[in-house]
Amino acid sequence: MAFFTKTVFKKFAGFVCIGFSAVYASSALTPFVNPVNFWPMTFLSLAFPLLLAGMTGVCLLSLLLFKKYCWLFVLVLALGYTNIRSIWGFHPNKFFSMEKPAGSIRILSWNVNEFLNAAIENDTPGNPRRQMLAFIQQSNADILCFQDFATDSGRHFRSTLPFIRDSLHYPYTAFVNNFSFGIEGYGIQHNGIIIFSRLPIIDSAIISLPNSEHFKEDFQWVTVQYGQQKLKIINAHLRSMNLHGNQALPVESQFYKPDTILFLQKSTFSKLRYFDKVHVAQTNTIQSVMDTTELPFVFCGDLNAVPSSYVYHQLSNGLQDAFLKTGWGLGGTYDSISPTLRIDVMLMRKPIIPIQHQTFPLHLSDHYPSICDVWMKE
Repeated sequence: MAFFTKTVFKKFAGFVCIGFSAVYASSALTPFVNPVNFWPMTFLSLAFPLLLAGMTGVCLLSLLLFKKYCWLFVLVLALGYTNIRSIWGFHPNKFFSMEKPAGSIRILSWNVNEFLNAAIENDTPGNPRRQMLAFIQQSNADILCFQDFATDSGRHFRSTLPFIRDSLHYPYTAFVNNFSFGIEGYGIQHNGIIIFSRLPIIDSAIISLPNSEHFKEDFQWVTVQYGQQKLKIINAHLRSMNLHGNQALPVESQFYKPDTILFLQKSTFSKLRYFDKVHVAQTNTIQSVMDTTELPFVFCGDLNAVPSSYVYHQLSNGLQDAFLKTGWGLGGTYDSISPTLRIDVMLMRKPIIPIQHQTFPLHLSDHYPSICDVWMKE
């Protein structure tokens, strides 16, 4: 009886290992298969870190139960090499210093979630918005790239843009105002993306992203002067997935009208499928700008896509990922759902070299800020 039970268990374990290996092998294709053509790639890319952990367990189990075939499972594990290298940083001995290396340029990138609440009545000592501004000041960055930025006008609000420009000493700014709305009796809020710089901005451009008929969203680039050298900074925010769109305030919902059914009625599953297709189209637009850029550049952005996704691999192709070059672990940047979500990136093209990079787990915005120090080779 014991022998029979052992045999049945071994066969069952074998079927489970083979089935799981097939799913894992499929997830290894996410960098190469466009989710527009095959939508399951969207979900396999999100699940890849968990599938990787499971596949590692399968390899260990096969070592105990199927030693003769263990190498086959290890071979399947190796199929995920491209994704493994994109989700995990392999530099455990590199430590970030808040003291900026001499001759370097420091860049801070952050989805600031509209700086939370700029109402004067909420502007108390130690409130989250003040903590965010204090961190920006302490960062001593030369360039700030903010996504999901908002600045308010009206006597009931603190206006964030002029405060950072004047009080934190970033005299050069490039603001992309994607939309504005007024709250009767209070003021107007302007939303978009922005670049602040202590280095002179000598050129700039705004480029529309696809899907603007549903929600106006542009990305931007600026050229800054650093001594005798010129550097391009690209800042982008790919379409938010609005997984909590059904919780939008009435004043915000006006910007969702073309997508009302999707936002308010569709499931999270449907939203993920829909927005991954939007992200592919937006990535193609950004990539076309990168491909025609002659200057060295740094791309800062909230991709709303994970490093095992088709979107990430298309955008990062041929570029250096600051986190992967200097970081350790998963490097999650989203303060919710899962620590595996590294959806904010800093990418650069040689001769720009990342010296150090750090993501700071501040529970203020729904994203974490990232700082990178770079050198420009002559």
